Amino acid sequence: NIPKSPTFKHLGGTYVKSVVDQIKKIDTPQPRNDMMMKCKQCGHSGKYDVGLLCISISNDQKQKPQRQLTGYFRCKHCNSDGPWEEPLELLMLGIGALMAPEANLPVQYGEIQLSDGYVPLYATDGEEHLLNLIAASPTNSLLWNKLGNLYFTGSRPELAMAAFEKSIELDPHQVESHLSIANILMQLKNYKQAIHHLHQMMIAAENYPHLEAKNFRELLSHGICTSFIAATESKNKYDALPSQQQLIAAGSTVDLQSDKLPRWLSLSSEDITTFYPLAEAFMGKRALELKG
Repeated sequence: NIPKSPTFKHLGGTYVKSVVDQIKKIDTPQPRNDMMMKCKQCGHSGKYDVGLLCISISNDQKQKPQRQLTGYFRCKHCNSDGPWEEPLELLMLGIGALMAPEANLPVQYGEIQLSDGYVPLYATDGEEHLLNLIAASPTNSLLWNKLGNLYFTGSRPELAMAAFEKSIELDPHQVESHLSIANILMQLKNYKQAIHHLHQMMIAAENYPHLEAKNFRELLSHGICTSFIAATESKNKYDALPSQQQLIAAGSTVDLQSDKLPRWLSLSSEDITTFYPLAEAFMGKRALELKG
């Protein structure tokens, strides 16, 4: 019984309402880029945050440059995803970026692709593509994570949070979604729950197969660093690392008492590589892949 124009109340999830209530506190990848867009389906015009304008130029001179928009928006009147009548302002934005590259306009050159190579013109195209994949594989938590990433890139953190929460509902060991949830909660200063999800990220790390080892170490290092920052911001009310008892209960082989781990004073949030030894410890046997 979901209405044609649903509200956040239909999204579910533990944290979505908090995100909606404090959405102005959340920094998204791009600043707002509002433009008037006309929905060709219902004929109504409205102002929408179109996000980053991406322009890809083909080697074939007969082909026009392809424009993509990263902002996630639907028609405010009929809730459709277009088609859209794009304003002249969008064309002028692209021309302006070519003429004045130092102006730091919201324009990027190159093609945006999803992880499987799909090329969306609008974020809603990418959404439909991912939802079709999810329909074919409804318990695939990684697809829900990728959907959350698309929403967050599209400056819709409330939709992103709903997707990330669905991801960990399907797989409590979905490391990337735990980190994404924690990053949003950090901006809301919800340090207790942010650290909870960062602990889950660390505990599940040694059995996570979806990232190449070096990229995985980088991701874990940023997550562990964030956990130490959260612990400091909470005046050390919460521990930055999961306890050895938590690790043992989860069946983890990580030994936090190892002499190979750095002392806390050697860690620096300004140098993410200082967190590498801890990240490698949580990676378990996967850390051996770094030597290959």
